[in-house]
Amino acid sequence: MLKEENMKQKKRSTKLLWLVALGFLATGLIIGGATGAWATEKVSVAIISFSPYAPWYIVKEKGLAKGIDIDIRIIEGITEKNAAITSGQIQVVMNTLDTMVLTRAAGVPIKIVAIPAMSYGLDEMIVSKEIKSIKDFPGKTYGADYGFLNHMWMLLTLKRAGIGFDKLKHIVMLPQESAAAFNSGNLDIDVNYIPFSIQSIKRPGSHILKTSLSDRTWERGLISESISVNEKWMREKPDVAKEVLRAWFEAVNWWKENPEKGNQIVAKGLDWPLADVKENQYAAIMLTLDQNLGAFGIGDGKPVCMSIPEGAPRATSGPSGWGKTLFGGTPDCITGYVYPTYNLFNDVYMEAGVAEVKADAKEGLDPTLLNNLLADGYRKKYSSNKWIGRIGK
Repeated sequence: MLKEENMKQKKRSTKLLWLVALGFLATGLIIGGATGAWATEKVSVAIISFSPYAPWYIVKEKGLAKGIDIDIRIIEGITEKNAAITSGQIQVVMNTLDTMVLTRAAGVPIKIVAIPAMSYGLDEMIVSKEIKSIKDFPGKTYGADYGFLNHMWMLLTLKRAGIGFDKLKHIVMLPQESAAAFNSGNLDIDVNYIPFSIQSIKRPGSHILKTSLSDRTWERGLISESISVNEKWMREKPDVAKEVLRAWFEAVNWWKENPEKGNQIVAKGLDWPLADVKENQYAAIMLTLDQNLGAFGIGDGKPVCMSIPEGAPRATSGPSGWGKTLFGGTPDCITGYVYPTYNLFNDVYMEAGVAEVKADAKEGLDPTLLNNLLADGYRKKYSSNKWIGRIGK
Protein backbone atom coordinates (compact mmCIF):
# COMPACT_ATOMS: atom_id res chain seq x y z
CA MET A 1 0.00 0.00 0.00
CA LEU A 2 2.78 2.36 0.97
CA LYS A 3 4.72 1.43 -2.15
CA GLU A 4 1.65 2.14 -4.29
CA GLU A 5 1.18 5.55 -2.61
CA ASN A 6 4.86 6.39 -3.21
CA MET A 7 4.44 5.54 -6.89
CA LYS A 8 1.40 7.85 -7.13
CA GLN A 9 3.32 10.61 -5.37
CA LYS A 10 6.23 10.17 -7.78
CA LYS A 11 3.87 10.44 -10.76
CA ARG A 12 2.29 13.59 -9.29
CA SER A 13 5.73 15.07 -8.70
CA THR A 14 6.80 14.29 -12.24
CA LYS A 15 3.61 15.85 -13.57
CA LEU A 16 4.19 18.90 -11.38
CA LEU A 17 7.73 19.27 -12.69
CA TRP A 18 6.43 19.20 -16.28
CA LEU A 19 3.80 21.81 -15.42
CA VAL A 20 6.45 24.03 -13.84
CA ALA A 21 8.68 23.57 -16.87
CA LEU A 22 5.81 24.48 -19.17
CA GLY A 23 5.09 27.47 -16.98
CA PHE A 24 8.68 28.66 -17.33
CA LEU A 25 8.47 28.13 -21.09
CA ALA A 26 5.27 30.15 -21.29
CA THR A 27 6.84 32.87 -19.17
CA GLY A 28 9.84 32.84 -21.47
CA LEU A 29 7.59 33.29 -24.47
CA ILE A 30 5.87 36.25 -22.81
CA ILE A 31 9.11 37.84 -21.69
CA GLY A 32 10.55 37.17 -25.11
CA GLY A 33 7.99 39.60 -26.53
CA ALA A 34 9.93 42.43 -24.94
CA THR A 35 13.23 41.27 -26.38
CA GLY A 36 12.03 39.90 -29.72
CA ALA A 37 13.62 36.53 -28.91
CA TRP A 38 10.52 34.35 -28.51
CA ALA A 39 7.17 35.99 -29.19
CA THR A 40 5.99 36.88 -32.67
CA GLU A 41 6.87 40.45 -33.62
CA LYS A 42 4.71 42.18 -36.21
CA VAL A 43 6.60 44.18 -38.85
CA SER A 44 4.67 46.09 -41.51
CA VAL A 45 6.28 46.53 -44.92
CA ALA A 46 4.94 48.98 -47.52
CA ILE A 47 5.43 48.17 -51.20
CA ILE A 48 3.89 49.14 -54.51
CA SER A 49 2.43 46.52 -56.83
CA PHE A 50 5.75 45.62 -58.44
CA SER A 51 7.35 42.17 -58.66
CA PRO A 52 10.92 43.16 -57.65
CA TYR A 53 9.40 44.30 -54.33
CA ALA A 54 7.49 41.06 -53.88
CA PRO A 55 10.00 38.64 -52.29
CA TRP A 56 8.23 39.61 -49.06
CA TYR A 57 5.47 37.24 -50.13
CA ILE A 58 8.07 34.48 -50.22
CA VAL A 59 9.27 35.52 -46.76
CA LYS A 60 5.71 35.34 -45.47
CA GLU A 61 4.60 32.12 -47.18
CA LYS A 62 7.72 30.19 -46.18
CA GLY A 63 7.99 31.72 -42.70
CA LEU A 64 11.56 32.86 -43.28
CA ALA A 65 11.58 35.74 -40.77
CA LYS A 66 12.05 33.89 -37.49
CA GLY A 67 9.61 35.04 -34.83
CA ILE A 68 8.31 37.83 -37.07
CA ASP A 69 4.91 38.26 -38.70
CA ILE A 70 5.50 40.17 -41.95
CA ASP A 71 2.51 42.38 -42.71
CA ILE A 72 2.67 43.35 -46.40
CA ARG A 73 0.80 46.49 -47.38
CA ILE A 74 0.46 47.77 -50.93
CA ILE A 75 0.56 51.58 -50.71
CA GLU A 76 1.04 53.18 -54.09
CA GLY A 77 1.35 56.83 -53.04
CA ILE A 78 4.69 58.08 -51.67
CA THR A 79 2.90 60.71 -49.54
CA GLU A 80 0.85 58.00 -47.86
CA LYS A 81 3.93 55.85 -47.32
CA ASN A 82 5.88 58.76 -45.83
CA ALA A 83 3.03 59.49 -43.43
CA ALA A 84 2.76 55.84 -42.42
CA ILE A 85 6.46 55.36 -41.72
CA THR A 86 6.69 58.68 -39.86
CA SER A 87 3.78 57.74 -37.59
CA GLY A 88 5.20 54.25 -36.99
CA GLN A 89 2.32 52.43 -38.72
CA ILE A 90 4.89 50.76 -40.96
CA GLN A 91 8.52 49.99 -40.20
CA VAL A 92 9.90 49.16 -43.65
CA VAL A 93 9.25 50.86 -46.99
CA MET A 94 10.26 49.95 -50.54
CA ASN A 95 10.69 52.68 -53.12
CA THR A 96 13.13 53.95 -55.71
CA LEU A 97 16.45 55.23 -54.43
CA ASP A 98 16.01 58.73 -55.86
CA THR A 99 12.55 59.06 -54.30
CA MET A 100 13.85 58.04 -50.89
CA VAL A 101 16.61 60.65 -51.19
CA LEU A 102 13.80 63.20 -51.53
CA THR A 103 11.98 61.60 -48.62
CA ARG A 104 15.00 61.90 -46.34
CA ALA A 105 15.59 65.48 -47.49
CA ALA A 106 11.99 66.26 -46.52
CA GLY A 107 12.69 65.21 -42.94
CA VAL A 108 11.03 61.79 -42.95
CA PRO A 109 12.83 59.65 -40.31
CA ILE A 110 14.14 56.91 -42.57
CA LYS A 111 17.46 55.23 -43.24
CA ILE A 112 18.22 53.46 -46.51
CA VAL A 113 19.70 50.11 -45.48
CA ALA A 114 19.92 48.09 -48.72
CA ILE A 115 19.56 48.12 -52.50
CA PRO A 116 17.18 45.24 -53.29
CA ALA A 117 16.93 45.54 -57.08
CA MET A 118 17.82 47.66 -60.07
CA SER A 119 16.63 48.19 -63.61
CA TYR A 120 18.41 46.19 -66.29
CA GLY A 121 16.31 47.03 -69.33
CA LEU A 122 13.05 47.54 -67.44
CA ASP A 123 13.01 51.29 -68.16
CA GLU A 124 12.78 52.67 -71.68
CA MET A 125 12.69 56.01 -73.49
CA ILE A 126 10.16 55.75 -76.30
CA VAL A 127 10.34 58.61 -78.81
CA SER A 128 8.39 59.80 -81.85
CA LYS A 129 9.75 59.08 -85.33
CA GLU A 130 11.36 62.50 -85.86
CA ILE A 131 13.63 62.12 -82.80
CA LYS A 132 16.85 60.38 -83.82
CA SER A 133 19.10 61.25 -80.86
CA ILE A 134 19.21 63.19 -77.60
CA LYS A 135 20.32 66.24 -79.59
CA ASP A 136 16.74 66.40 -80.89
CA PHE A 137 15.25 66.74 -77.39
CA PRO A 138 15.16 70.56 -77.02
CA GLY A 139 11.66 71.92 -77.63
CA LYS A 140 10.02 68.54 -77.09
CA THR A 141 7.57 67.39 -74.42
CA TYR A 142 8.07 64.32 -72.24
CA GLY A 143 5.90 62.47 -69.78
CA ALA A 144 7.16 61.13 -66.43
CA ASP A 145 6.02 61.09 -62.84
CA TYR A 146 7.39 63.88 -60.63
CA GLY A 147 10.35 63.13 -58.36
CA PHE A 148 10.40 59.52 -59.50
CA LEU A 149 13.07 57.41 -61.20
CA ASN A 150 11.94 58.19 -64.76
CA HIS A 151 12.03 61.92 -64.04
CA MET A 152 15.55 61.51 -62.62
CA TRP A 153 16.68 59.46 -65.63
CA MET A 154 15.62 62.23 -68.00
CA LEU A 155 17.33 64.90 -65.86
CA LEU A 156 20.55 62.87 -65.80
CA THR A 157 20.31 62.34 -69.57
CA LEU A 158 19.98 66.08 -70.16
CA LYS A 159 22.73 66.96 -67.71
CA ARG A 160 25.18 64.55 -69.34
CA ALA A 161 24.30 65.98 -72.79
CA GLY A 162 24.67 69.56 -71.62
CA ILE A 163 21.01 70.38 -72.31
CA GLY A 164 19.22 72.65 -69.85
CA PHE A 165 16.33 71.19 -67.92
CA ASP A 166 14.12 74.03 -69.14
CA LYS A 167 14.68 73.16 -72.79
CA LEU A 168 12.03 70.46 -72.61
CA LYS A 169 8.51 70.58 -71.27
CA HIS A 170 7.84 68.06 -68.54
CA ILE A 171 4.25 66.81 -68.34
CA VAL A 172 3.77 65.19 -64.93
CA MET A 173 1.90 61.92 -65.41
CA LEU A 174 1.58 58.50 -63.88
CA PRO A 175 3.09 55.71 -66.03
CA GLN A 176 -0.21 54.51 -67.47
CA GLU A 177 -1.25 58.09 -68.26
CA SER A 178 2.05 58.86 -69.95
CA ALA A 179 1.77 55.79 -72.18
CA ALA A 180 -1.76 56.76 -73.21
CA ALA A 181 -0.76 60.37 -73.91
CA PHE A 182 2.20 59.29 -76.03
CA ASN A 183 0.06 56.86 -78.00
CA SER A 184 -2.44 59.59 -78.76
CA GLY A 185 0.30 61.92 -80.02
CA ASN A 186 0.24 64.36 -77.10
CA LEU A 187 3.86 63.66 -76.08
CA ASP A 188 7.11 63.47 -78.00
CA ILE A 189 8.90 61.29 -75.43
CA ASP A 190 7.59 58.74 -72.97
CA VAL A 191 10.03 57.97 -70.16
CA ASN A 192 8.46 54.82 -68.81
CA TYR A 193 8.93 51.21 -67.79
CA ILE A 194 7.59 47.80 -68.71
CA PRO A 195 4.70 46.97 -69.04
CA PHE A 196 3.56 50.55 -69.80
CA SER A 197 6.32 51.23 -72.32
CA ILE A 198 5.11 48.20 -74.29
CA GLN A 199 1.92 50.14 -74.94
CA SER A 200 3.84 53.26 -75.99
CA ILE A 201 5.84 51.50 -78.68
CA LYS A 202 2.57 50.69 -80.48
CA ARG A 203 2.38 54.28 -81.74
CA PRO A 204 3.15 54.26 -85.48
CA GLY A 205 6.71 55.37 -86.22
CA SER A 206 7.79 55.38 -82.58
CA HIS A 207 10.97 53.64 -81.48
CA ILE A 208 13.03 52.87 -78.40
CA LEU A 209 15.82 55.43 -78.15
CA LYS A 210 17.50 53.73 -75.20
CA THR A 211 16.85 51.45 -72.26
CA SER A 212 18.41 51.18 -68.83
CA LEU A 213 20.35 48.19 -70.17
CA SER A 214 21.87 50.01 -73.15
CA ASP A 215 22.35 53.20 -71.12
CA ARG A 216 24.25 51.19 -68.50
CA THR A 217 22.46 52.90 -65.62
CA TRP A 218 23.17 49.76 -63.58
CA GLU A 219 26.85 50.68 -63.36
CA ARG A 220 26.07 53.45 -60.89
CA GLY A 221 22.65 52.34 -59.68
CA LEU A 222 20.98 55.29 -61.42
CA ILE A 223 17.67 53.42 -61.63
CA SER A 224 17.70 51.52 -58.35
CA GLU A 225 15.23 50.46 -55.72
CA SER A 226 15.82 50.77 -51.99
CA ILE A 227 14.85 49.23 -48.68
CA SER A 228 14.36 51.93 -46.06
CA VAL A 229 13.40 51.61 -42.41
CA ASN A 230 12.12 53.88 -39.69
CA GLU A 231 15.34 54.93 -37.98
CA LYS A 232 13.82 55.02 -34.48
CA TRP A 233 12.49 51.47 -34.91
CA MET A 234 15.88 50.22 -36.13
CA ARG A 235 17.61 51.89 -33.20
CA GLU A 236 15.18 50.40 -30.66
CA LYS A 237 14.91 46.92 -32.25
CA PRO A 238 18.17 46.26 -34.11
CA ASP A 239 17.87 42.47 -33.87
CA VAL A 240 14.39 42.52 -35.38
CA ALA A 241 15.55 44.84 -38.18
CA LYS A 242 18.49 42.57 -38.93
CA GLU A 243 16.30 39.47 -39.03
CA VAL A 244 13.86 41.17 -41.41
CA LEU A 245 16.68 42.07 -43.82
CA ARG A 246 18.25 38.61 -43.47
CA ALA A 247 14.91 37.04 -44.40
CA TRP A 248 14.74 39.28 -47.49
CA PHE A 249 18.08 38.02 -48.76
CA GLU A 250 17.12 34.42 -48.00
CA ALA A 251 13.90 34.85 -50.00
CA VAL A 252 15.72 36.39 -52.96
CA ASN A 253 18.28 33.59 -52.88
CA TRP A 254 15.52 30.96 -52.79
CA TRP A 255 13.71 32.66 -55.70
CA LYS A 256 16.85 32.53 -57.82
CA GLU A 257 17.21 28.84 -57.15
CA ASN A 258 13.48 28.14 -57.60
CA PRO A 259 12.32 30.68 -60.22
CA GLU A 260 9.12 28.95 -61.28
CA LYS A 261 7.88 28.35 -57.75
CA GLY A 262 8.98 31.82 -56.72
CA ASN A 263 7.18 33.41 -59.66
CA GLN A 264 3.99 31.62 -58.64
CA ILE A 265 4.21 32.89 -55.05
CA VAL A 266 4.86 36.43 -56.26
CA ALA A 267 2.04 36.30 -58.81
CA LYS A 268 -0.37 35.06 -56.15
CA GLY A 269 0.72 37.71 -53.66
CA LEU A 270 0.38 40.59 -56.12
CA ASP A 271 -2.69 39.09 -57.81
CA TRP A 272 -0.84 39.35 -61.12
CA PRO A 273 -0.86 37.01 -64.12
CA LEU A 274 2.22 34.82 -64.03
CA ALA A 275 3.31 36.24 -67.41
CA ASP A 276 3.49 39.77 -65.95
CA VAL A 277 5.86 38.63 -63.22
CA LYS A 278 8.11 37.01 -65.81
CA GLU A 279 7.98 40.16 -67.96
CA ASN A 280 9.10 42.37 -65.08
CA GLN A 281 11.79 40.03 -63.82
CA TYR A 282 13.18 39.62 -67.32
CA ALA A 283 14.50 43.19 -67.10
CA ALA A 284 15.46 43.55 -63.44
CA ILE A 285 18.35 42.40 -61.29
CA MET A 286 17.68 41.23 -57.73
CA LEU A 287 20.83 42.10 -55.82
CA THR A 288 22.64 39.57 -53.68
CA LEU A 289 24.03 40.40 -50.26
CA ASP A 290 27.50 40.55 -51.81
CA GLN A 291 26.32 43.03 -54.47
CA ASN A 292 24.91 45.16 -51.66
CA LEU A 293 28.26 45.07 -49.89
CA GLY A 294 29.81 46.20 -53.18
CA ALA A 295 27.26 48.99 -53.54
CA PHE A 296 28.07 50.29 -50.06
CA GLY A 297 31.81 49.67 -50.38
CA ILE A 298 31.94 47.12 -47.57
CA GLY A 299 34.89 44.72 -47.55
CA ASP A 300 35.60 43.12 -50.91
CA GLY A 301 31.96 42.96 -52.00
CA LYS A 302 31.45 43.28 -55.75
CA PRO A 303 28.78 45.65 -57.13
CA VAL A 304 26.47 44.55 -59.95
CA CYS A 305 28.72 46.06 -62.64
CA MET A 306 31.47 43.65 -61.53
CA SER A 307 29.19 40.63 -61.09
CA ILE A 308 26.48 40.51 -63.76
CA PRO A 309 24.07 37.65 -62.98
CA GLU A 310 24.54 34.29 -64.68
CA GLY A 311 22.42 34.13 -67.83
CA ALA A 312 21.58 37.83 -68.00
CA PRO A 313 22.03 39.63 -71.35
CA ARG A 314 25.09 41.81 -71.77
CA ALA A 315 24.81 45.43 -72.81
CA THR A 316 26.10 45.88 -76.36
CA SER A 317 26.96 49.55 -75.90
CA GLY A 318 30.43 50.72 -74.90
CA PRO A 319 31.43 52.67 -71.79
CA SER A 320 28.59 54.77 -70.41
CA GLY A 321 30.67 57.80 -69.50
CA TRP A 322 28.62 58.39 -66.34
CA GLY A 323 31.75 58.55 -64.24
CA LYS A 324 33.46 61.01 -66.54
CA THR A 325 30.51 63.36 -66.99
CA LEU A 326 28.66 63.27 -63.68
CA PHE A 327 31.03 61.82 -61.08
CA GLY A 328 34.15 63.94 -61.38
CA GLY A 329 36.01 61.80 -63.88
CA THR A 330 35.97 58.60 -61.82
CA PRO A 331 35.51 55.19 -63.51
CA ASP A 332 32.02 54.17 -64.57
CA CYS A 333 32.10 51.01 -62.45
CA ILE A 334 33.23 51.39 -58.85
CA THR A 335 32.58 49.88 -55.43
CA GLY A 336 30.78 52.09 -52.92
CA TYR A 337 28.85 53.81 -55.72
CA VAL A 338 25.67 54.27 -53.67
CA TYR A 339 27.11 57.23 -51.72
CA PRO A 340 28.06 59.43 -54.71
CA THR A 341 24.86 58.36 -56.52
CA TYR A 342 22.77 59.42 -53.52
CA ASN A 343 24.48 62.83 -53.46
CA LEU A 344 24.09 63.22 -57.23
CA PHE A 345 20.35 62.56 -56.95
CA ASN A 346 20.03 65.21 -54.25
CA ASP A 347 22.06 67.76 -56.25
CA VAL A 348 20.14 67.17 -59.49
CA TYR A 349 16.75 67.37 -57.81
CA MET A 350 17.79 70.60 -56.12
CA GLU A 351 18.97 72.01 -59.45
CA ALA A 352 15.63 71.06 -61.01
CA GLY A 353 13.68 72.62 -58.15
CA VAL A 354 12.28 69.31 -56.94
CA ALA A 355 14.22 69.28 -53.65
CA GLU A 356 14.89 72.25 -51.40
CA VAL A 357 17.20 70.73 -48.78
CA LYS A 358 20.64 69.18 -49.02
CA ALA A 359 20.68 65.74 -47.36
CA ASP A 360 24.11 64.14 -47.35
CA ALA A 361 24.44 60.44 -48.12
CA LYS A 362 26.19 59.75 -44.82
CA GLU A 363 22.99 60.77 -43.05
CA GLY A 364 20.55 58.99 -45.35
CA LEU A 365 22.40 55.69 -45.84
CA ASP A 366 23.09 53.24 -43.02
CA PRO A 367 25.22 50.11 -43.69
CA THR A 368 24.87 48.77 -40.12
CA LEU A 369 22.53 45.90 -40.94
CA LEU A 370 24.60 44.83 -43.96
CA ASN A 371 27.74 44.84 -41.83
CA ASN A 372 25.99 42.71 -39.23
CA LEU A 373 24.81 40.18 -41.82
CA LEU A 374 28.35 39.98 -43.19
CA ALA A 375 29.72 39.39 -39.69
CA ASP A 376 27.22 36.57 -39.16
CA GLY A 377 28.40 34.74 -42.28
CA TYR A 378 25.36 35.20 -44.53
CA ARG A 379 27.36 36.42 -47.51
CA LYS A 380 28.26 32.88 -48.57
CA LYS A 381 24.95 31.38 -47.51
CA TYR A 382 22.90 33.66 -49.80
CA SER A 383 25.26 33.83 -52.74
CA SER A 384 23.18 32.70 -55.73
CA ASN A 385 23.77 35.10 -58.61
CA LYS A 386 21.41 33.47 -61.07
CA TRP A 387 19.15 35.72 -63.09
CA ILE A 388 15.47 35.15 -62.32
CA GLY A 389 14.62 36.57 -65.74
CA ARG A 390 16.28 33.67 -67.51
CA ILE A 391 12.84 32.13 -67.97
CA GLY A 392 11.13 35.44 -68.76
CA LYS A 393 10.96 35.37 -72.58
